[in-house]
Amino acid sequence: MKDRSYEATGRKKRKFGRGSRWCRRCGDYTAVIQKYDLNICRRCFREVAPQLGFRKNR
Repeated sequence: MKDRSYEATGRKKRKFGRGSRWCRRCGDYTAVIQKYDLNICRRCFREVAPQLGFRKNR
């Protein structure tokens, strides 16, 4: 897993917005799902959703 700390990346610390949180699994900044304290991006969510107990509604 990548080290995404502000010190390691040299990025400015963000308090809110897209750059303030990243995916726990891949480190991406875009499309992060925060609901249920998941903090993973939508692409990673699709891969791990069945193991977390989520399923599609039909």
